[in-house]
Amino acid sequence: MQIQRVQQVQPWIGRPETEAIEACLERNWLTEGPAAAAFRQNLGQLTGSPHISFAPNGTLGLFLALLALDLPRGSEIIIPGFTFMASASAAVFAGLKPVLIDVDPNTFAARPEAFERAITSRTSALMPVHIYGQAANAAEIAQLGRRRGLAVIEDAAQACGVRYRGQHAGTFGDVGVISFFADKSITMGEGAVVMARDPALARRISLIRNQGRESSGTFVHEMLGMNFRVTDLQCALGNAQLARLPQVRADRLRRYNLYAEALAGLPQMRLMRLDPNSDFIPFRFPLLCPRMPELREALENASIQTRSMFYPLHRQPCLQGLIDAVDLPICDTLFGEGLCLPIHQGVSDEDVRRTCSIIRHTLMQESVAC
Repeated sequence: MQIQRVQQVQPWIGRPETEAIEACLERNWLTEGPAAAAFRQNLGQLTGSPHISFAPNGTLGLFLALLALDLPRGSEIIIPGFTFMASASAAVFAGLKPVLIDVDPNTFAARPEAFERAITSRTSALMPVHIYGQAANAAEIAQLGRRRGLAVIEDAAQACGVRYRGQHAGTFGDVGVISFFADKSITMGEGAVVMARDPALARRISLIRNQGRESSGTFVHEMLGMNFRVTDLQCALGNAQLARLPQVRADRLRRYNLYAEALAGLPQMRLMRLDPNSDFIPFRFPLLCPRMPELREALENASIQTRSMFYPLHRQPCLQGLIDAVDLPICDTLFGEGLCLPIHQGVSDEDVRRTCSIIRHTLMQESVAC
């Protein structure tokens, strides 16, 4: 019998989602409308953010936030070197220079003191990144920003529903962005939410995302803007997904614990440390092992799709010449030894056991060979 391939990503879509989209079609209202208003209200209740706007995706959400902050062109923004490329590309397109810092080897997030060491007279902003479903030290980094007069933009793409000391990720700094891409805990397919603390900043975001005008029914444009709007179809899907979030959290935590228990005691492997100050909604199951290439090959040969960790930003070809040369050994180690296993609802308990058995067998073989 052929084993069905275990996919890395599988959105949790069912009847509530299809009914929500069908309702949009029956209303014949496809652009931002009733579903967007409901989703915005529900996200406000979830996050506690007073000002919420939508963006087509997380990358454009970060870009929109940076445009609205209107930071000095050519000034520096400090970003962890271990993050998805969007954190840096949004900054570059907004006219800023990324300054990259290394991350904590246990939580994979940059610590406040790493940000502080990198601040110079040219720094205008800090961008903490919440990684793999838990929060960075957001409160401390936001305090650092306020103390030094720097804007703080939180990349909370992977942190929907995650709180740090009781406060939702993305709401500590001046602005935060959550992604709803297909591999996130909940999805709009593509889409993001931009959360602002200050009403004046929120208004600038609202104007820029809608061609520089208050509403789509007017042709008077107060400022230059672009079209960062989403559709009611996406928001209807997002709203149905948001109702699933408690179920997603419980399901992923249970599966995470299955992985962790089955892999316990392997001396060649270590897991991401969980910060007791942060909630945790697993994004993947990340692990570190010096024998990562062998594990990846064994799992892929067994029809289990894996995912590497982020290629370090300081080594990205497209950033050469745009950033200063820097040594980030922890980011290098995370990429060289890091492997992410699927954790979505489509992964059965048997899939988890089989995956862990393959990992154990591979490492034991290597150990015997040595």
